[in-house]
Amino acid sequence: MKSITIKIFVFSLLSFQLYCQEMLPFVENYNKSNYQGDNQTWNVSQGNDKAMYFANNHYLLRYDGVKWEKNMLPNKTIIRSILVDGDKIYSGSYKEFGYWHRNDGKMIYVSISSGKKVFDDSENEEIWKIFKFNNQIYFQSFNEIFMYDGKKINKTKLPFLISYCFVIDNQLLIASVGSGVYKMYNYKMSKVKGWEILENNVIHAIEKHQNRTYIFTQKNGVYILENGALNSWKNPLNEILKTAYINVAKFINTNKLIIGTASKGVFVFDLFNNSFININKNNVLMNNSILSIGQDKENNLWLGLDNGIAHIEVDSPISIFYDNSGVLGSVYSVATT
Repeated sequence: MKSITIKIFVFSLLSFQLYCQEMLPFVENYNKSNYQGDNQTWNVSQGNDKAMYFANNHYLLRYDGVKWEKNMLPNKTIIRSILVDGDKIYSGSYKEFGYWHRNDGKMIYVSISSGKKVFDDSENEEIWKIFKFNNQIYFQSFNEIFMYDGKKINKTKLPFLISYCFVIDNQLLIASVGSGVYKMYNYKMSKVKGWEILENNVIHAIEKHQNRTYIFTQKNGVYILENGALNSWKNPLNEILKTAYINVAKFINTNKLIIGTASKGVFVFDLFNNSFININKNNVLMNNSILSIGQDKENNLWLGLDNGIAHIEVDSPISIFYDNSGVLGSVYSVATT
């Protein structure tokens, strides 16, 4: 009887552990032995040629679903940011920015900043974000913004350290490090009123979705602006995010919010039913630090990791049980009940 009791207890414990494990979408991991590049992937975007492009440290990676290609800048510096605009792939690096285009099956780089005395000799600027606003391409470091209209470059020196710029409701928002959020218009900045709660926060993303503005801070979770009031997001996930350190966030489709963290992988939040799944190193990812989020035309996710790249089919009707812990053991057959 004692032996039977122990067996029942062990079976029950195993069943509980398996039940607690989440069924996840299909995930495919790529490490540097796959793409022959570097560890960190700082930016992800899909080109008009349907290939995926990655700012992978010293390389611009291109993946067409079959073959990986890698290219280096002439000065061999680290590529921190990319932006697809038409047939051009803009990239930003250390004291350098320009664009790539494809010709006869090869990626050709054209520098925009070289020879124009854009950077002062005393500056150590890296371009961490590239975005398009009012038909101009913006290259942003943590201290300066460079605006390129296709011919000339205008430079704005910021009076404080910033995290990132965001375009919301046709306004350019600049998130300072420590003193709140500012609006920029005609090269002049004014502080956003009513957002004082964001002071002393590092803001890593601002997204507008269904008449709500979501503000993602590094250490204090998510704030939501609705009907003119800015409040902390009242959701159990927000408490988890406060200890996970938010790196990036992005809305995809009509109902999914993707939040990449520094220590707990990526969270896929379903706005329809207020549920979420957490994809991390314990179940399937190669590591827990998410540096960038991209989306392809099939609505699949591409994650740039601190070590590698992950492809996630978030809308797939098929769910998979991943078991990196080894609790499940070997599976030889499956039966429906």
